[in-house]
Amino acid sequence: MSNSANRRRRKDAPATVSKEALLVDGSDFEFRQFVHDSLGFAARLLAVRDGFAKLINITGPQYTILVSVAHLAERGPVTVSSVANHLHLSGSFVTTESNKLESMGLLTKSTDPEDRRRVLLQITDEAVRRLKALAQVQTQVNDVHFGTLTATTFKQVRKIMPQLLDSTEEALSLLTHLSKKKQQT
Repeated sequence: MSNSANRRRRKDAPATVSKEALLVDGSDFEFRQFVHDSLGFAARLLAVRDGFAKLINITGPQYTILVSVAHLAERGPVTVSSVANHLHLSGSFVTTESNKLESMGLLTKSTDPEDRRRVLLQITDEAVRRLKALAQVQTQVNDVHFGTLTATTFKQVRKIMPQLLDSTEEALSLLTHLSKKKQQT
């Protein structure tokens, strides 16, 4: 297909975004490429996460919860709800997976003495041992995975990512609403 035919086809395709800031020369082609690149990055990020998890004999989601508990513990007590909020997951999912981690001896659960309704999570010595053993592999893989980022671009991405997470939550809510509305018609 010639370049002019390719451009004509893109102009005839319905736009997937209307915000001027996301259009290049009136086209959403670059935006769609950004979305596809983001999906590819997300898939590979999950594959790397799953690879780390496999090295310490747990599942990807369990790995994410375990390292989140360790990370959040640097700031104080960790609860199921704090992990769920941190990871943008449901509390019931975190509860189910943390029960599995507890049965493997990688996590302990206790009742919060200040609020008996809350469950506190803490990683065990065995979890610390496994995570320390994994650190050398993680460092090498992460240095390659994120090696294209400079200090400046890392700072920019760190600032943008929470904003994209928030707008994604809003977009999911809107999609759910529009889907229900469409099903009613």
